[in-house]
Amino acid sequence: MARSTIYWVNAFEREDKYTEIKSLIKEILHTYKGRYGYRRITLELRNRGAHINHKTVLRLDE
Repeated sequence: MARSTIYWVNAFEREDKYTEIKSLIKEILHTYKGRYGYRRITLELRNRGAHINHKTVLRLDE
């Protein structure tokens, strides 16, 4: 078996490191009824103390 296959098998067993951020994003979207885009969500997360890159917010917002 190739090493890359073993890497992906182990990757599925790892815990998601963005679970808290995802819940905050869902809370923000629910509060503002889905009207906020990734830029406003990023600013709101920073106001709440979670400093995260806008590109990561864009990826997690899906």
